[in-house]
Amino acid sequence: MTHAARTVLAASILISPLGSTARADVSAASRAFADGQSAQLEGDYDQAAQSFELAFSNAPSKEALRSAVRARKLAGQLARAATLAELLLAQYASDAASARLASDVIAEARPKLARVTVSCSAKCSLAIGGRAMSMPPAETLVVYVPAGRHTLDATFEDGRSAAREVAAVAGAESQVDVESPRQAARPAPVEPQAKAPAPPQAQHAPPRGMRPLVPLTGGAVAVGLAGVGIWSGFDTKKAHDAYLMNPTHETFTQGRSKQLRTNLLFGGAIAVAVTSAVMAIWWTRWDSDETPAPVSLAATAGGGLVTFGATF
Repeated sequence: MTHAARTVLAASILISPLGSTARADVSAASRAFADGQSAQLEGDYDQAAQSFELAFSNAPSKEALRSAVRARKLAGQLARAATLAELLLAQYASDAASARLASDVIAEARPKLARVTVSCSAKCSLAIGGRAMSMPPAETLVVYVPAGRHTLDATFEDGRSAAREVAAVAGAESQVDVESPRQAARPAPVEPQAKAPAPPQAQHAPPRGMRPLVPLTGGAVAVGLAGVGIWSGFDTKKAHDAYLMNPTHETFTQGRSKQLRTNLLFGGAIAVAVTSAVMAIWWTRWDSDETPAPVSLAATAGGGLVTFGATF
């Protein structure tokens, strides 16, 4: 097998974790939906609603969101049911069953509760009174709250947060605008002092193409990123289990942050692997006189270990 073929094969192997992650999300959503159905049959509507909302978070679907709305209403949580109904109507208005259920719940909630539209300067998730709302981050979120004063906590995707106080009146609508906190101003970079030009030296035509060490190093970096991504996936699973045990705004935000970190690690591994493969195929001088870096493959308890050495 040529160097180029081996590099392309390594890149294709690294792509597989993303497919596994997608299947894991669907599988987790299916398990959560089944748990919700079991809890609903037992009359535990609050637990059923939490499971349906978790299923929607893992793999959004109109069936999971409709079930969450019904369970919240059966649990006597009209404000949360109406909040989810607004999301159901916004995302699945073309579905007759979803639109009908959402409209009925909203019509019941409007005279009894306050409707608050929260507009964020960037996508944010929302918590009311310290309790996370099971809605995907968005720039505009609609929530229903009982009459009285409430604290709205908006958390942006970069981790920064801002809080707003709302005085709610039953049957009324209000608008809340939330700006992302500004980052501290960074000092201006110091301009480097100009150096005297070096005396001209004899120019030698460099050999065409890059050294084999470059794509090999890229492959090693891709393998490392994939390994860290696998660890991050297990850490995300632990955060998911922690949220099930204690569904708070903090555990919800931590879980989403770890899920984003896992996706970025696998995406980075794929990008580095593909770039290294392209360099290996078209821009590397494999037939150079230099001694290639020794590469070895060894089995370990956790799978395999790829090592290589080179002289810089």
